[in-house]
Amino acid sequence: MPKRAFTLIAHRGFSSDAPENTFDAFELALDHGFKNIETDVQITSDGRLVLIHDDTLDRTTDGKGAVAEASIAYVKSLDAGLWFDAPKEGVGKTGPAAYGDTFVPTLEDFLERFHGKVNLHLELKSHEPELSEKVAAALNKFNWKRPRSAKSAGVSISSFDFEQLKRSRLTMPKLDHGFLLRKITEPDCEAAREIGCTGIYPNASTVETTDVELAKKHDLFVRAWGVRTEKDLKRAFDSGAAGTTVDWPLRAKQLLGI
Repeated sequence: MPKRAFTLIAHRGFSSDAPENTFDAFELALDHGFKNIETDVQITSDGRLVLIHDDTLDRTTDGKGAVAEASIAYVKSLDAGLWFDAPKEGVGKTGPAAYGDTFVPTLEDFLERFHGKVNLHLELKSHEPELSEKVAAALNKFNWKRPRSAKSAGVSISSFDFEQLKRSRLTMPKLDHGFLLRKITEPDCEAAREIGCTGIYPNASTVETTDVELAKKHDLFVRAWGVRTEKDLKRAFDSGAAGTTVDWPLRAKQLLGI
């Protein structure tokens, strides 16, 4: 493949080799030169912001129940690493229970620890109307701003929830926002531009060159998500997209030769 600018974003951190959305996964990405990191934010029952993908705690912790119905004290008491089967050929820890005693970070934990070190791609995962305001307050508290480039530190916002994006654009108008969706269409491009999004983010298995060209006509930046296979990765790269999230960024870099 010819070399060109293409940003590999560590999806939920280096999540192929360490438990997703934990400091272990974020640090592993940084240790291997991947400063673009994606993670998901949701709200606990007592209004704290936590970094977890699923609506429930069941898959990635030893707890149970909905995130929105759990207190921060309960979430913080859980182990977020015992479930993870560390690959023997991975670049992280290996062996049984390699990531035991790992916790679910709060957004504030992350913002304090990684300020000035990463370009954060933050997905507003849940649907509570107050989510964007709480995120904005946390970002302001730790002075996180729009990055100057894909290689510099900062933060951008994304969501599949269009109403959440609209609220976020009002509360964080200086930040770049991207609309996550399955496939780029003309109406979606128009809707994204109408609320002030700067990006539109299709699934890697569906994106085509014509989609990227359509988005560019609407002055929208394109990066992909949902890379599962090498074929998906190649498709995203060949489409002309500016980058993609990927669980295995080191292998992706080697495959693309970038």
